[in-house]
Amino acid sequence: MKSKADFPALNTKQPGGLKPSGKPYRVMVVEDKDFQRKQIVQILESERYEIVATAQNGREALDKFDKISGPIDLITTDLDMPVLDGYAMLYELKSKPKKPLVVFISEETTKGVMQDLISLGISDFILKPVNRKTILDRVKAALVKKAQTDRAEMD
Repeated sequence: MKSKADFPALNTKQPGGLKPSGKPYRVMVVEDKDFQRKQIVQILESERYEIVATAQNGREALDKFDKISGPIDLITTDLDMPVLDGYAMLYELKSKPKKPLVVFISEETTKGVMQDLISLGISDFILKPVNRKTILDRVKAALVKKAQTDRAEMD
């Protein structure tokens, strides 16, 4: 019987969910539709992101956010959700220390709402339907951009 070491490593690319240190990025997924929430979690976990929590609406997300120890690097969220939508959740997150990046994965929205979200500091807005490559590319790009900004501020 052959061991794993007998096979050549075909995929030598570092998983996108790992920081340069080798530790995973910590992510919360907020989406009211069960299937789409599970789909986004599976996509991110496939690249070794650590899903620290999931929530069905903004209120549940904020409650969990306050209870999680350690930093959360990024939150993906839908815009239209019951109880507390993504817009209101983002607004409330602005008052928290150590704000995570926020990437919306949502249906098309109006130009006015997009401008408001950008002014509130969102990192990206990804249009549904959920697409694995788009989510992985854009989430990684947001995290890399933040790391570069943080480094530049330290210099």
